[in-house]
Amino acid sequence: MKISNPELKVIRFGADDVIATSGLTGMTGQFYIPASQYSGGSFTSDYVRFDGTFGAYNGSAYEITGIYGVEGDDENDREGMMAQGGHYFPGPGVFVPPWDLSPIAKQTYDAYSYDGGTYYSNGVSYYETYFQ
Repeated sequence: MKISNPELKVIRFGADDVIATSGLTGMTGQFYIPASQYSGGSFTSDYVRFDGTFGAYNGSAYEITGIYGVEGDDENDREGMMAQGGHYFPGPGVFVPPWDLSPIAKQTYDAYSYDGGTYYSNGVSYYETYFQ
C-alpha cells in the first residue's frame, strides 16, 4: 500500500530518538480551533470543536477537509482532552477515566486558520502532546 503525502519526523521512543512515518491524509479526527479563527459562524466560547478529515500535507501542516459537527466548546471539554488523570465532562455528566480518555485523545488535534476559511492542523494529537 502506498502512503500518500508521507511525513517523516523524529520522535522520542523510550530513551531513543527514532524516525517515524505518518500518513494522516484521509483519516478523520476531532479538532479544536480558536473561535476567533473560525469563519463558519459566531460562537461565544473561546474554542470551536468540529470533526473533519486530514487533507493534503504541505510539508508542515495538513489541510482539514470535510468539516462537520461544528459546535462551540465550553472550554471544559477541550481542557478535559488534555487531562492525563481522567476528566469529568459536565455536559453529559460523565467521568471518563484515563484509560478511556487516552484513545479519544489520540484522535483529537488543534487546528488553526491563517487565510480565512481554510483550516489546518500540524497532525500532532493531544495524546502525543499531553499523554506521552
